Amino acid sequence: MEIQWPLILFTFFNCLAGGIFLVQGILTLAGRGKAMQLASCASAIVALAVGGLAVFFHLQHPLRMLNGFGHITSGITIELIVVILFALAVALYFLMMRRSEEGVAPKWCAVVAVVVSVALPFATGDSYLMAAIPVWDTMLLPVYYIVATVLLGGFAALVIAAATKCEDAVKLSSTVALVGAVLAAVVSVAYAVLIAGMGDSFTEMEFYFDPTLPDVAMRQADQVTGAILAGEHAVAFWLGNVVVGCAVPAVLAALVMTGKIATERLMAASVIGLVCAIAGTLVWRVLLYEVAVNALIQFQWALN
Repeated sequence: MEIQWPLILFTFFNCLAGGIFLVQGILTLAGRGKAMQLASCASAIVALAVGGLAVFFHLQHPLRMLNGFGHITSGITIELIVVILFALAVALYFLMMRRSEEGVAPKWCAVVAVVVSVALPFATGDSYLMAAIPVWDTMLLPVYYIVATVLLGGFAALVIAAATKCEDAVKLSSTVALVGAVLAAVVSVAYAVLIAGMGDSFTEMEFYFDPTLPDVAMRQADQVTGAILAGEHAVAFWLGNVVVGCAVPAVLAALVMTGKIATERLMAASVIGLVCAIAGTLVWRVLLYEVAVNALIQFQWALN
């Protein structure tokens, strides 16, 4: 198994699409964000389409897609169903917005937007839960995807609000971004701690070696699973994910929320926050793959 960038991008763009539509739904429920409705719908659909294109590059052949969708309860089939429902919800929101005399989608459309926007990242994360890969086999994975959706959506909404001059959406969007940043930090650290204790999930053997490297001592299980917190991946986790991906966005969101960033600087602050959030969530996804790959390679001989 190797790092699958198409799948990493697929899950990322699903979270981004869900986040944009989620915040637009929240804004609509609060009676705000009228000027940015069209831009939010368009951005969500574009992000969803890019994610779909990424997963196509992973499957590479139409027959693989058909085989993957061959069972109604398979993870990829459930993902497809939720993606279709999400796209339909965006289309419905847009149509109801255009039909409305006030030019605003009704509240029930906003509720639908919130529901499908949470369901999308949850279904995406849930499809990767498998006993064969203990690092992923925890509900913290879909939970992280949901909080990442909140984080990305908050900053994406700030960028859209700045671009469309939708001033009434700024404070609420920045509040969502701040909540998302704090939750992303808490969940990812909790997830890393959980992974660090997963050494026993791979092997119970005391003595073994890698036959491809007979002169190199085998690493202990906790050296692999604990690499995120205090090992070879610690710098990427603490600096890339926690500091750049969560702390910096949280500070920027708090400054915007409290009005300490001038209107003319809103776009710059929002873009910086979004870029940092994107970097952090991509770093975490790569780390999940790295630890899963290293653990499986390191201990596959002991498991056989």
